[in-house]
Amino acid sequence: MQNQETQNQFMALDVYGEQVKKLQEESSGIEVMISELEKGIDSMYATNTEGEIIIPLGGGAFVKAEVKTPGKVIVAVASDIFMEKDVESAADDFKHSIEELQKTKDVINQHIAKLNQEITNIRADLEKRAQQIEKRQKLIQRGRKAPNQ
Repeated sequence: MQNQETQNQFMALDVYGEQVKKLQEESSGIEVMISELEKGIDSMYATNTEGEIIIPLGGGAFVKAEVKTPGKVIVAVASDIFMEKDVESAADDFKHSIEELQKTKDVINQHIAKLNQEITNIRADLEKRAQQIEKRQKLIQRGRKAPNQ
């Protein structure tokens, strides 16, 4: 019975460890999205004046462009649907998205903390069991009977 419980605890450690790993990856992905949105807000404000701007294409490549409608940006509102908005409105939308992503990240981090606490509890229990087994083995080696448990 005790062996089965110990095996279950080791399996739970593996499962919890994998869950923590996946949640940490998800949290990191959210952090990247937040960073991109923040960069987007900064870039939007750069379009508030007429003149030449540099637009990132990705991979470290940029293109120079002329701002034709200062203070206006085109944002995706759905898959393949775009809409022109003023910078303040678009920035507010991005800020709202950042807030929602941060809330999601906070929930994920709380879940990670709970899983880590459970992992700590299981490890402490396994360590306690290992010490009890070690005690019994020492008693047996000395020729005494192990106490009943």
